[in-house]
Amino acid sequence: MRFALGAAVSLLLAAMFETPVPAPTATVVRGVVFDSLALRGLEGATVQLMTLGTPSTVRNTKSDGRGHFEFADVPLGSYVLGFFHPKLDSLGWTGETLRIDVRVDQPVETQLSIPSERTIVRTICGASFATEEAGLLLGYVRGANDSRPREGATLLLRWADIVIEKGAVKREVLSATATTKSDGQFVVCGVPLAVPILLQASVGADSSGRFEITLPGALVHRDVYVAPVARVRVESGDSMPDAERLRGTGRVRGKVAGANQRAIGDAHVTVWGTGVETTTNPDGEFALTSLPTGTHTLEVRALGFSPAQVVIDIKDAQASADVELAPIGVTLDTIRVTAQRAYTSQRILDIERRQRSGMGQVLLAEDIDKRNPFRMSDLLRTMRGVRMVPGPFFDDVVLMRDKLGNGYCEPQFIVDNMRVAIGPNFPIDVMVPMRDVVAVEVYSTIVPADFFSSNNCGVVAITTGRWRRLPNR
Repeated sequence: MRFALGAAVSLLLAAMFETPVPAPTATVVRGVVFDSLALRGLEGATVQLMTLGTPSTVRNTKSDGRGHFEFADVPLGSYVLGFFHPKLDSLGWTGETLRIDVRVDQPVETQLSIPSERTIVRTICGASFATEEAGLLLGYVRGANDSRPREGATLLLRWADIVIEKGAVKREVLSATATTKSDGQFVVCGVPLAVPILLQASVGADSSGRFEITLPGALVHRDVYVAPVARVRVESGDSMPDAERLRGTGRVRGKVAGANQRAIGDAHVTVWGTGVETTTNPDGEFALTSLPTGTHTLEVRALGFSPAQVVIDIKDAQASADVELAPIGVTLDTIRVTAQRAYTSQRILDIERRQRSGMGQVLLAEDIDKRNPFRMSDLLRTMRGVRMVPGPFFDDVVLMRDKLGNGYCEPQFIVDNMRVAIGPNFPIDVMVPMRDVVAVEVYSTIVPADFFSSNNCGVVAITTGRWRRLPNR
């Protein structure tokens, strides 16, 4: 009994004087940086953790390939969490910051993110621009030789649109301009989606080439590079008018291949507005020199493949481009069905009537699909008596031979039975998107009464409509 009592007293004394276990003083803060534009984790983001009220105490870490980050041994307290990334800089967007309170010995889980396209558009442009038909184009105008932002640069955009007024349908060329801020950034709100748009930037004596983009979604970022432009006049060997071509010290090297990565030899490669061209070797390789620097359009063509236009940035006098061409599909008839034809359009009836007259060249939808043109100028280039020459603004100008033998001149254009002004200031590719065309008629000598013209340069008649099924590209 005496032993048991002594043991109990010993245990009580030991408990009273036992060293207490210290309370937790640090934990882990971890999370993920999510890119809502790409719908995946953002790699390479610089994540910062700063003690609230003490800016000098900052810890940094990098997000991994899945966007994950972690700070170990974070003392209890309150913090500010944020991140930086070049993608935020390109968008002109300030990354979000979060307050983190570390109170218990448990990991703190959190998330940082680049906002969605619609959120960025609403914030920059306002709710009225965040629609399903329009989006935001933003970027920076930079010097091609030093990549420095250029303040006060002008960006010109042009695209074609169909306008319905008082029961009449007509095609108009719409345009928009933007001026860069002190940091070289431009912002263009209300840009139509899924419509080819021609762009060109200029500031002082520096300019880019003309290039084409399409907004597939609500937001597109694209930097534009400008440089001094040298123009040389190239004399024509025949009665064609002289043309101005762009020249410089730039070089472009690259390779042309098919969808199976097999090299394509003898492909024709050029840069818009320069007249500089070459063909690929058997390994699909090419090299172009004497090119202007800045942002330009590289065009590649090869027999059996759809043409391709690629936007290139010739910086520090050089650029590289690997171009993949899509083959033109060949469809063989497997079943031939004969039936009585039902006409759904009086316009198609009139076109076929003029085709039977033999006055000119007439291509219907099935003929156009066989040629598989990428742009309207591609199709006209294949028609007899039509010449395409570089215009003053890098677009092709359509010319035909004067019926009186006075050289070449600009024909009269008729689109959907309406006379349309098409020329150097209103290029055919802008006025008439290829996807809308269902018939093309070219009359170089005898013009049908439907299209009577007082000039001596012939007529190009184009019919558009939404019933044409585009070939696979």
